[in-house]
Amino acid sequence: MKKDKLHVLQVVGTMNRGGAEVMLMDIFRHTSEDIHFDFLVNYKIKQGMIEGDFDREIISKGSYIKHIGAQWDIGPIKYIKQFKKICKEIGTPDVVHIHLNAKGGIIALAAKIAGVKRIIVHSHGDLVFKGSFLKVLPGILELKLQKLLIYLFATDFWGCSIAAVQSLYYKTIITKGKTIIIKNAIDVNSYMGITKEASNALRKTYKIKNNTIVIGAVGRVVRRKNIGFIIDILNRLNQQDIDFIFINVGKVDDLVYMNEVESKISKLKLKSKIIHLGLRDDIPLVMSTFDVFISPAHNEAFGMVAAEAQAAGIPCLLSTEFPEEIDMNLNLVSFVDNFDANIWADEVLETAGKRNYDRKSIKESFSSLGFDIQTNIKTMEDLYRNEK
Repeated sequence: MKKDKLHVLQVVGTMNRGGAEVMLMDIFRHTSEDIHFDFLVNYKIKQGMIEGDFDREIISKGSYIKHIGAQWDIGPIKYIKQFKKICKEIGTPDVVHIHLNAKGGIIALAAKIAGVKRIIVHSHGDLVFKGSFLKVLPGILELKLQKLLIYLFATDFWGCSIAAVQSLYYKTIITKGKTIIIKNAIDVNSYMGITKEASNALRKTYKIKNNTIVIGAVGRVVRRKNIGFIIDILNRLNQQDIDFIFINVGKVDDLVYMNEVESKISKLKLKSKIIHLGLRDDIPLVMSTFDVFISPAHNEAFGMVAAEAQAAGIPCLLSTEFPEEIDMNLNLVSFVDNFDANIWADEVLETAGKRNYDRKSIKESFSSLGFDIQTNIKTMEDLYRNEK
């Protein structure tokens, strides 16, 4: 790395296709030449170092990917020592940008000890604890500790929303105007460039009729995404003799849960109605083939994938676990406040096909609401350079 570049160390989890990671990669691809990113991946010791979906692209662009054991796996003292060592190896960064929400305090302390001058903590979602008091107590206590350390050692306090800011920072920081809202934005232009011919060509590979309803879901296969409930919805549609196909896109991160889903699919005889595409790097194209995007997810912090669907002009059927801010005011989002498969099936039929083909209005809406990555990049670069 050339010394005349501003050196930013992005502190992250495994760089898979998650909401914050997708946004960070969009920024990484379009950031100015005078800013250099390196990445510090925090990993769970039991799982070991896992190659992330974006790792090869990051390395190909000349950035380092360093790894460090999760702070509670190796202990805070060892974590701080390793953090300091890594900073020496890559050259002490001008800026450390922390994306690990409630783990940010100890990382901010480590960055301070390593001699970093600018330490940004970035809250990417509203931190909510669900479950019995005894179950959530350790998380609540840890958050109290991390918030104190963030207050003491961070220099900049960012959040994707007011709720995200309020959940991670002290009121005194907020009331003094020290927090900044950086919304979870996407590269809208990548969805604008998909041609009808390319979309139709991919739809043909599904081997469906012209009037077949294409229902799509994109995201990691984990229990909280509630794919099992989607199968219940599909079963209701099948019972009504509706002509549909379900396209599921995403990496299987919970094999046990995936096996449960596959078992349900077999039991309900829906295998011919479902296509698992797995992990894809052409999400804008895949999204364009959907007639409706569906996500009955539990505990969704923001749900970038629903924003991506709207950028593609696709109507979205979402659980009320998604925040209201996910609606880009394009008449594309319907929230369902229950988990009744019959109601969801009716909503699929009501919603499917009501696309928005007005690319200009989509672009303007994302931009005016602060969800276009181009606007965010300019803001973040100015903040990195301390020009605001």
